[in-house]
Amino acid sequence: MICSLFVSHSVGSIFWDFVFMLFLCVSVSHSLRYFYTAMSPIPGLPEIVAVGYVDDIPIDYYDSDLRKLIPRQQWIQECQSLEYWDEQTQILRSSEHVGQTNIQTALNRTNQSGGIHTVQVMHGCELRDDGLTSGFHQEGWDGQDYISFDKDHMVWVTPVAWGLITKNKWDENKARNQQRKAYLEGTCIEWLKKYLEQGKQHLESISPQVFLFVDKVSDTNLAQITCLVTGFYPRDIEVILLRNGEDFMDAYSTGILPNHDGTYQLRRWAQINPEDGATYSCQYEQSEKEVETRDWDGMFRVIPGSRRGINSRLDVGIVVAVVALITVVIGAIVWKRTGVERKSAYRPANCTAGGESSSNSSSQA
Repeated sequence: MICSLFVSHSVGSIFWDFVFMLFLCVSVSHSLRYFYTAMSPIPGLPEIVAVGYVDDIPIDYYDSDLRKLIPRQQWIQECQSLEYWDEQTQILRSSEHVGQTNIQTALNRTNQSGGIHTVQVMHGCELRDDGLTSGFHQEGWDGQDYISFDKDHMVWVTPVAWGLITKNKWDENKARNQQRKAYLEGTCIEWLKKYLEQGKQHLESISPQVFLFVDKVSDTNLAQITCLVTGFYPRDIEVILLRNGEDFMDAYSTGILPNHDGTYQLRRWAQINPEDGATYSCQYEQSEKEVETRDWDGMFRVIPGSRRGINSRLDVGIVVAVVALITVVIGAIVWKRTGVERKSAYRPANCTAGGESSSNSSSQA
């Protein structure tokens, strides 16, 4: 069982003013997700942005300045016809006004005027290795939950009083809700399976490399043990430091960070007394079937310095993690200019026949 924290890409409080945080505590799964953002007009930034993902790999991109849906992976470009991209572009163009209308509606209902505001939509589905599926549709206003679809009960749920007008309006549209449920439980899953087959060579699981080492400050008993797990895909993984075979509760973590090639890395570390006779190891679990433990060999990397040296390394580690996350966030804004392939040697996609749209249009509040 893998439990990890997922934080979706966000580009600041004035571009994509939301961070969807999902705790995943399931067997390894795959997902198809779409993010739509409508924003108050700001010179130099598009008012509408739409991005599609398979797992954490961007597959397509659209914004209201570009006014064209473009593929973000070569394998998906190969497998969809020119007519597909043209049709999806027309759908997105025709729905641009919905986002701006919803911003104005939210302003009126919250008694606000002026300023920078955003409406966000996330919908999609997940397919677990054990065959179970799930679907979701969530909407936000200025980074806060606004309304979501309960597909099991065919109703909309809102945590804010001013969202009741929209809830009641959308609850009455039974046909539309049935269509949305069918999309989340059927169409979305079908497209996810197609994408997984088409991009199989590039979405397959990759096992990590594991490095376990200890840095010891000269002339002291201070040391820091570090476990670096890198090069894995997908991002679902659990990594723990062990002391005498038990979870080392005092360990720090960078969290899961991206590598330049589309894989991921995670680093955990802790202060130890290397002369206390304890054994140390690092264990990762990438799936219920893949568990590996790396034992410390008792060797040190001696570094000059004082007691402050180790503490500084801990502080720097945290800062590096934060800077890396900011870098990822900023990087999202240039996707339409720079695509990333996880493997240098490209292999042709295994294309299967397409069908209706893999995404689903938004509704007016």
